[in-house]
Amino acid sequence: MQKTDILIFIIVTVLMIIGAVFSYSLPVFLEMRKGLGEFHFVLRYIIVAIAGFIIMIIFSKMNPQKWFNIFGWGILIISGILLLAMPFLPHSLAPTINGARRWINLGFFKLAPVEFFKIGIIFFLSWSFTRKMGNKTLKEELKQIVPYIVLLGIFWFFILAYQSDLGQVVVMLFIFSLMLLVAGGRFQTVGILFLIGAFLFTIAVLAKPYRLERIKLWINRISEIFFPNAQTSGGIASFSQIQQSLNAIYHGGIFGTGIGNGVFKLGFLSDVHTDFVLAGIAEETGIIGISLIIVLMSALIYRMFKISFRSEKKEYQLFAFGFGSLIAIQFIFNALGVTSVIPLKGLTVPFLSYGGSSLLAFCIGVGMVLMISKKAKL
Repeated sequence: MQKTDILIFIIVTVLMIIGAVFSYSLPVFLEMRKGLGEFHFVLRYIIVAIAGFIIMIIFSKMNPQKWFNIFGWGILIISGILLLAMPFLPHSLAPTINGARRWINLGFFKLAPVEFFKIGIIFFLSWSFTRKMGNKTLKEELKQIVPYIVLLGIFWFFILAYQSDLGQVVVMLFIFSLMLLVAGGRFQTVGILFLIGAFLFTIAVLAKPYRLERIKLWINRISEIFFPNAQTSGGIASFSQIQQSLNAIYHGGIFGTGIGNGVFKLGFLSDVHTDFVLAGIAEETGIIGISLIIVLMSALIYRMFKISFRSEKKEYQLFAFGFGSLIAIQFIFNALGVTSVIPLKGLTVPFLSYGGSSLLAFCIGVGMVLMISKKAKL
């Protein structure tokens, strides 16, 4: 048995240290407004990070042949049940926040089942595609993925209807398509999936006025950039969060204002420690700081893909690839969203955004990759 990939462990640890620093620096205005202590957010981040750190160590020591499937099925089943049960839980346990029920209030911790469900889905697809995909005609392949679409569609419906979280559904659709390709699926099949996805995406946007408004805002912003003299109803865009995000990034310049010295976190840019964490980091550390994060994320994703390509067992290959793709997609989507290249989807940045469920789920995923890295010829 090979040694655990220690480089992944080191990179994730560095990213969590960066996340802790900015969980202290960025939410200062929110702490003042709500009368919270200055260490409110950073202490909670550190507690979850320590738990995730321990999980990664424990998982890395385990034999994947014995434990990988046990943990994978456990995560999938438990998170899936919680997702389906959330609409029926009492509001004291699953409160409605901003029109959505995304968290289960455990008192000391707010659990977001969808974050763990993504890990479970990656495991399920790695387990199932290993047994299902092969040399088939387009018609046979389409018939074969129908049960997947029906099964996942039930969960996606609950996520859209009760959690109003279109971004998570889009991420899972991308993961599904990429893993299908790597498992041996046809490009034509993936193309058909994206056409269906685009149709359903359009319906989901039209069904919720705030989603349509967000798309309009993004179009207005793009119009201002490429067609500065065009007549658009862009009054909203001029003072939008995206505008403030771009202002923060521009203000940071090359070297940044210095950690703790950001201005736009002081009430101008809400969610600066969660959805807009990259903008907050960019203001305080500049292009240099963001470049470091890009290097770290790229190295992490590269190592996971390397484990994927050098694992002998197909199931391990698909899981490492799927989880590495999840990190890449969420990081890229968030980066493109805060810079107005695509509409913002409200996705966390792995290991950097404040959010206990997201951080813990990613640590569990890393732990499972570290577990199977012992079976890869690195």
